[in-house]
Amino acid sequence: LSVLPHLNYKAWFALAEFVDNSIQSSVNNRDKLDRLVGGKFKLRVDIDLNSNDNLIIIKDNAAGISQSDYERAFRTAEVPPNSKGLSEFGMGMKSASFWFAKNWQVKSSALGEDEERIISFDMEKIVAGSVEILPVNSTIIEPEAHFTEVHLENIRRFPKGKTIAKIKEHLSNIYRVFMRNDEIELFLDGEQLKFGEPKVLHAPTYKKVGGKVIVEDPKVDWITEIKIDLGEGKSAGGFVALRETGNTRLAGLAMFRRNRLIFGSADETYRPEDIFGRGNSFASQRLFGEIHLEGFTVPHTKDGIQWEDDEI
Repeated sequence: LSVLPHLNYKAWFALAEFVDNSIQSSVNNRDKLDRLVGGKFKLRVDIDLNSNDNLIIIKDNAAGISQSDYERAFRTAEVPPNSKGLSEFGMGMKSASFWFAKNWQVKSSALGEDEERIISFDMEKIVAGSVEILPVNSTIIEPEAHFTEVHLENIRRFPKGKTIAKIKEHLSNIYRVFMRNDEIELFLDGEQLKFGEPKVLHAPTYKKVGGKVIVEDPKVDWITEIKIDLGEGKSAGGFVALRETGNTRLAGLAMFRRNRLIFGSADETYRPEDIFGRGNSFASQRLFGEIHLEGFTVPHTKDGIQWEDDEI
Protein backbone atom coordinates (compact mmCIF):
# COMPACT_ATOMS: atom_id res chain seq x y z
CA LEU A 1 0.00 0.00 0.00
CA SER A 2 2.83 2.40 0.78
CA VAL A 3 3.91 2.21 -2.87
CA LEU A 4 0.55 3.41 -4.25
CA PRO A 5 1.09 7.16 -3.56
CA HIS A 6 4.08 7.02 -5.94
CA LEU A 7 2.18 5.75 -8.98
CA ASN A 8 2.62 7.79 -12.15
CA TYR A 9 -1.02 8.97 -12.24
CA LYS A 10 -2.45 12.17 -13.59
CA ALA A 11 -5.37 13.61 -11.62
CA TRP A 12 -7.93 12.90 -14.36
CA PHE A 13 -6.89 9.26 -14.73
CA ALA A 14 -6.99 8.80 -10.95
CA LEU A 15 -10.51 10.26 -10.78
CA ALA A 16 -11.50 8.11 -13.75
CA GLU A 17 -10.93 5.01 -11.61
CA PHE A 18 -13.94 5.95 -9.47
CA VAL A 19 -16.07 6.69 -12.53
CA ASP A 20 -15.10 3.30 -14.01
CA ASN A 21 -16.38 1.56 -10.87
CA SER A 22 -19.64 3.50 -11.01
CA ILE A 23 -20.20 2.62 -14.66
CA GLN A 24 -19.45 -1.05 -14.09
CA SER A 25 -21.77 -1.19 -11.08
CA SER A 26 -24.61 0.24 -13.18
CA VAL A 27 -23.86 -2.17 -16.05
CA ASN A 28 -23.77 -5.22 -13.76
CA ASN A 29 -27.10 -4.27 -12.19
CA ARG A 30 -28.85 -2.67 -15.16
CA ASP A 31 -32.05 -4.75 -14.99
CA LYS A 32 -32.58 -4.12 -11.27
CA LEU A 33 -31.92 -0.39 -11.64
CA ASP A 34 -34.23 -0.11 -14.64
CA ARG A 35 -37.02 -1.84 -12.74
CA LEU A 36 -36.51 0.42 -9.73
CA VAL A 37 -37.01 3.61 -11.75
CA GLY A 38 -39.68 2.11 -13.99
CA GLY A 39 -37.77 2.85 -17.18
CA LYS A 40 -34.22 3.47 -18.33
CA PHE A 41 -31.87 4.12 -15.43
CA LYS A 42 -29.45 7.06 -15.83
CA LEU A 43 -26.16 6.88 -13.99
CA ARG A 44 -25.05 10.08 -12.30
CA VAL A 45 -21.59 10.65 -10.86
CA ASP A 46 -20.70 13.81 -8.91
CA ILE A 47 -17.13 14.84 -8.15
CA ASP A 48 -16.77 17.72 -5.69
CA LEU A 49 -13.44 19.41 -4.96
CA ASN A 50 -13.52 21.10 -1.55
CA SER A 51 -10.23 22.98 -1.24
CA ASN A 52 -11.20 24.65 2.05
CA ASP A 53 -11.42 21.27 3.80
CA ASN A 54 -8.77 19.58 1.63
CA LEU A 55 -11.45 17.06 0.67
CA ILE A 56 -12.63 15.38 -2.53
CA ILE A 57 -15.99 13.60 -2.62
CA ILE A 58 -17.08 11.23 -5.40
CA LYS A 59 -20.68 10.05 -5.24
CA ASP A 60 -22.80 7.94 -7.58
CA ASN A 61 -26.32 6.55 -7.77
CA ALA A 62 -25.20 3.12 -9.02
CA ALA A 63 -26.05 -0.16 -7.28
CA GLY A 64 -23.63 0.17 -4.35
CA ILE A 65 -21.22 -2.42 -2.94
CA SER A 66 -23.05 -5.58 -1.94
CA GLN A 67 -22.28 -7.52 1.23
CA SER A 68 -21.12 -10.53 -0.80
CA ASP A 69 -18.63 -8.32 -2.68
CA TYR A 70 -17.43 -6.19 0.22
CA GLU A 71 -14.25 -8.01 1.23
CA ARG A 72 -13.07 -8.36 -2.37
CA ALA A 73 -13.79 -4.71 -3.15
CA PHE A 74 -11.38 -3.50 -0.47
CA ARG A 75 -8.68 -6.15 -0.79
CA THR A 76 -5.82 -4.90 -2.98
CA ALA A 77 -5.39 -6.64 -6.36
CA GLU A 78 -8.35 -8.99 -5.82
CA VAL A 79 -9.63 -9.42 -9.38
CA PRO A 80 -13.44 -9.16 -9.65
CA PRO A 81 -15.43 -12.17 -10.92
CA ASN A 82 -16.24 -10.25 -14.12
CA SER A 83 -12.99 -8.78 -15.43
CA LYS A 84 -14.35 -8.10 -18.92
CA GLY A 85 -15.61 -4.62 -18.04
CA LEU A 86 -14.03 -1.42 -16.72
CA SER A 87 -13.27 -2.87 -13.26
CA GLU A 88 -10.80 -5.60 -14.13
CA PHE A 89 -7.72 -5.43 -11.88
CA GLY A 90 -9.12 -4.98 -8.37
CA MET A 91 -6.80 -1.99 -7.95
CA GLY A 92 -8.54 1.15 -9.20
CA MET A 93 -10.32 2.54 -6.14
CA LYS A 94 -7.51 1.61 -3.76
CA SER A 95 -4.63 2.88 -5.90
CA ALA A 96 -6.39 6.14 -6.85
CA SER A 97 -7.52 6.81 -3.26
CA PHE A 98 -4.07 6.33 -1.74
CA TRP A 99 -2.46 8.29 -4.60
CA PHE A 100 -4.69 11.24 -3.75
CA ALA A 101 -5.02 11.02 0.02
CA LYS A 102 -3.57 9.79 3.29
CA ASN A 103 -7.04 9.06 4.61
CA TRP A 104 -10.16 7.96 2.77
CA GLN A 105 -13.58 6.60 3.56
CA VAL A 106 -16.24 4.73 1.60
CA LYS A 107 -19.94 4.84 2.44
CA SER A 108 -22.19 2.61 0.38
CA SER A 109 -25.67 1.14 0.30
CA ALA A 110 -26.30 -1.79 -2.02
CA LEU A 111 -29.58 -2.02 -3.90
CA GLY A 112 -31.88 -4.54 -2.20
CA GLU A 113 -29.95 -4.56 1.09
CA ASP A 114 -31.05 -2.69 4.20
CA GLU A 115 -27.60 -1.66 5.44
CA GLU A 116 -25.44 1.39 4.85
CA ARG A 117 -21.79 0.46 5.44
CA ILE A 118 -18.84 2.74 6.17
CA ILE A 119 -15.17 1.73 6.08
CA SER A 120 -12.21 4.07 6.71
CA PHE A 121 -8.55 3.84 5.69
CA ASP A 122 -5.62 5.57 7.39
CA MET A 123 -2.42 4.95 5.44
CA GLU A 124 -0.01 5.71 8.30
CA LYS A 125 -1.81 3.48 10.82
CA ILE A 126 -2.24 0.62 8.35
CA VAL A 127 1.43 0.59 7.33
CA ALA A 128 2.88 1.27 10.80
CA GLY A 129 0.75 -1.36 12.49
CA SER A 130 0.69 -3.87 9.60
CA VAL A 131 -3.09 -3.75 9.88
CA GLU A 132 -4.86 -6.47 7.88
CA ILE A 133 -8.43 -6.16 9.18
CA LEU A 134 -10.54 -3.00 9.29
CA PRO A 135 -13.90 -2.57 11.04
CA VAL A 136 -17.05 -1.86 9.04
CA ASN A 137 -19.70 0.33 10.65
CA SER A 138 -23.24 -0.26 9.47
CA THR A 139 -26.65 1.31 10.01
CA ILE A 140 -30.13 0.29 8.86
CA ILE A 141 -31.40 1.99 5.70
CA GLU A 142 -34.21 1.48 3.16
CA PRO A 143 -33.45 -1.45 0.82
CA GLU A 144 -34.29 0.81 -2.17
CA ALA A 145 -31.31 3.07 -1.36
CA HIS A 146 -28.39 2.61 -3.74
CA PHE A 147 -25.20 4.68 -3.87
CA THR A 148 -21.49 4.79 -3.17
CA GLU A 149 -19.76 7.84 -1.73
CA VAL A 150 -15.97 8.12 -1.44
CA HIS A 151 -14.36 10.78 0.77
CA LEU A 152 -10.70 11.51 0.05
CA GLU A 153 -9.21 13.45 2.99
CA ASN A 154 -5.85 15.13 3.62
CA ILE A 155 -5.17 15.37 -0.10
CA ARG A 156 -1.52 15.18 -1.13
CA ARG A 157 -2.02 16.77 -4.55
CA PHE A 158 -5.10 18.95 -4.45
CA PRO A 159 -6.17 20.02 -7.97
CA LYS A 160 -6.22 23.75 -8.56
CA GLY A 161 -6.16 26.34 -11.32
CA LYS A 162 -5.44 24.97 -14.77
CA THR A 163 -5.45 21.40 -13.45
CA ILE A 164 -9.19 21.64 -12.71
CA ALA A 165 -9.84 22.84 -16.26
CA LYS A 166 -7.78 19.94 -17.61
CA ILE A 167 -9.66 17.46 -15.40
CA LYS A 168 -12.97 18.66 -16.88
CA GLU A 169 -11.66 18.44 -20.43
CA HIS A 170 -10.03 15.04 -20.03
CA LEU A 171 -12.93 13.38 -18.18
CA SER A 172 -15.38 14.55 -20.86
CA ASN A 173 -13.02 13.05 -23.44
CA ILE A 174 -12.50 9.78 -21.59
CA TYR A 175 -16.23 9.12 -21.21
CA ARG A 176 -17.44 10.66 -24.48
CA VAL A 177 -18.90 7.37 -25.76
CA PHE A 178 -20.97 6.84 -22.60
CA MET A 179 -22.15 10.46 -22.77
CA ARG A 180 -22.92 10.11 -26.47
CA ASN A 181 -25.01 7.00 -25.71
CA ASP A 182 -26.82 8.87 -22.92
CA GLU A 183 -25.59 6.37 -20.31
CA ILE A 184 -24.00 8.75 -17.82
CA GLU A 185 -24.26 12.25 -16.40
CA LEU A 186 -20.91 13.34 -15.00
CA PHE A 187 -20.58 16.46 -12.85
CA LEU A 188 -17.55 18.29 -11.46
CA ASP A 189 -18.30 20.87 -8.78
CA GLY A 190 -21.90 20.96 -9.96
CA GLU A 191 -21.05 21.54 -13.64
CA GLN A 192 -22.19 18.82 -16.02
CA LEU A 193 -19.35 17.76 -18.28
CA LYS A 194 -20.03 17.61 -22.01
CA PHE A 195 -17.87 16.46 -24.89
CA GLY A 196 -17.67 18.94 -27.75
CA GLU A 197 -17.98 16.91 -30.93
CA PRO A 198 -15.56 18.23 -33.61
CA LYS A 199 -17.25 19.31 -36.83
CA VAL A 200 -16.29 17.19 -39.82
CA LEU A 201 -15.13 18.97 -42.98
CA HIS A 202 -17.92 19.15 -45.59
CA ALA A 203 -16.31 20.03 -48.90
CA PRO A 204 -15.98 18.87 -52.52
CA THR A 205 -13.24 16.56 -53.73
CA TYR A 206 -10.58 17.55 -56.24
CA LYS A 207 -8.69 15.68 -58.89
CA LYS A 208 -6.17 16.50 -61.57
CA VAL A 209 -7.06 15.83 -65.22
CA GLY A 210 -4.53 16.77 -67.87
CA GLY A 211 -2.74 19.10 -65.52
CA LYS A 212 -5.95 20.88 -64.53
CA VAL A 213 -7.56 20.76 -61.11
CA ILE A 214 -11.23 19.80 -61.34
CA VAL A 215 -13.67 20.27 -58.47
CA GLU A 216 -16.09 17.37 -58.12
CA ASP A 217 -19.53 18.17 -56.75
CA PRO A 218 -21.47 17.53 -54.62
CA LYS A 219 -19.71 18.27 -51.36
CA VAL A 220 -19.00 15.25 -49.13
CA ASP A 221 -18.31 14.65 -45.44
CA TRP A 222 -14.64 13.84 -45.06
CA ILE A 223 -15.05 10.90 -42.74
CA THR A 224 -14.61 7.17 -43.20
CA GLU A 225 -15.08 4.12 -41.04
CA ILE A 226 -12.22 1.69 -40.54
CA LYS A 227 -12.01 -1.94 -39.51
CA ILE A 228 -8.66 -3.71 -39.34
CA ASP A 229 -8.19 -7.37 -38.38
CA LEU A 230 -4.78 -7.64 -36.74
CA GLY A 231 -4.95 -11.39 -36.15
CA GLU A 232 -4.71 -13.41 -32.94
CA GLY A 233 -8.02 -11.96 -31.71
CA LYS A 234 -6.90 -8.36 -32.08
CA SER A 235 -8.63 -5.70 -34.14
CA ALA A 236 -8.99 -1.94 -34.52
CA GLY A 237 -12.14 -0.17 -35.65
CA GLY A 238 -13.76 3.23 -35.56
CA PHE A 239 -13.44 6.24 -37.85
CA VAL A 240 -11.00 8.84 -39.11
CA ALA A 241 -12.02 12.25 -40.42
CA LEU A 242 -10.88 15.76 -41.24
CA ARG A 243 -11.79 18.65 -38.96
CA GLU A 244 -13.81 21.49 -40.43
CA THR A 245 -11.37 23.92 -38.83
CA GLY A 246 -7.74 23.04 -38.26
CA ASN A 247 -6.58 22.73 -34.65
CA THR A 248 -3.02 21.67 -33.93
CA ARG A 249 -3.84 21.23 -30.23
CA LEU A 250 -6.79 18.86 -30.62
CA ALA A 251 -6.21 17.06 -33.92
CA GLY A 252 -5.08 13.47 -33.57
CA LEU A 253 -6.36 10.01 -32.70
CA ALA A 254 -8.14 8.91 -29.52
CA MET A 255 -7.63 5.26 -28.58
CA PHE A 256 -10.45 3.38 -26.85
CA ARG A 257 -10.96 0.03 -25.19
CA ARG A 258 -14.36 -1.14 -23.95
CA ASN A 259 -15.78 2.28 -24.93
CA ARG A 260 -13.49 4.03 -22.45
CA LEU A 261 -10.68 6.25 -23.74
CA ILE A 262 -7.27 4.86 -22.78
CA PHE A 263 -5.00 7.49 -24.31
CA GLY A 264 -5.19 10.31 -26.80
CA SER A 265 -7.38 12.54 -24.64
CA ALA A 266 -7.94 16.27 -25.23
CA ASP A 267 -4.57 17.88 -26.05
CA GLU A 268 -2.69 14.59 -25.57
CA THR A 269 -3.94 13.00 -28.78
CA TYR A 270 -2.05 10.15 -30.44
CA ARG A 271 -0.13 11.35 -33.49
CA PRO A 272 2.18 8.68 -34.94
CA GLU A 273 4.69 10.30 -37.25
CA ASP A 274 4.04 7.83 -40.07
CA ILE A 275 0.49 9.23 -40.35
CA PHE A 276 0.75 12.82 -39.16
CA GLY A 277 4.22 13.72 -40.33
CA ARG A 278 6.38 16.28 -38.58
CA GLY A 279 5.79 19.87 -37.63
CA ASN A 280 2.76 21.84 -38.71
CA SER A 281 1.57 19.45 -41.41
CA PHE A 282 -1.96 19.45 -42.85
CA ALA A 283 -2.62 16.11 -41.13
CA SER A 284 -1.45 17.47 -37.75
CA GLN A 285 -4.02 20.27 -38.06
CA ARG A 286 -7.03 18.44 -39.51
CA LEU A 287 -6.89 14.68 -39.08
CA PHE A 288 -8.73 13.18 -36.11
CA GLY A 289 -10.47 9.94 -35.24
CA GLU A 290 -11.59 7.41 -32.67
CA ILE A 291 -9.98 3.98 -32.75
CA HIS A 292 -11.57 1.17 -30.69
CA LEU A 293 -9.16 -1.64 -29.89
CA GLU A 294 -10.16 -5.24 -29.20
CA GLY A 295 -7.94 -7.94 -27.72
CA PHE A 296 -5.33 -5.57 -26.31
CA THR A 297 -4.27 -5.31 -22.67
CA VAL A 298 -3.68 -2.20 -20.55
CA PRO A 299 -1.74 -1.47 -17.34
CA HIS A 300 -3.80 -1.27 -14.15
CA THR A 301 -3.70 2.55 -14.33
CA LYS A 302 -5.52 2.26 -17.71
CA ASP A 303 -3.62 5.13 -19.31
CA GLY A 304 -1.89 3.27 -22.13
CA ILE A 305 -1.90 0.19 -24.35
CA GLN A 306 0.59 -2.62 -23.78
CA TRP A 307 1.81 -2.92 -27.35
CA GLU A 308 3.82 -5.79 -28.73
CA ASP A 309 7.06 -4.75 -30.46
CA ASP A 310 5.56 -5.16 -33.94
CA GLU A 311 2.41 -3.16 -33.10
CA ILE A 312 3.96 0.18 -32.12
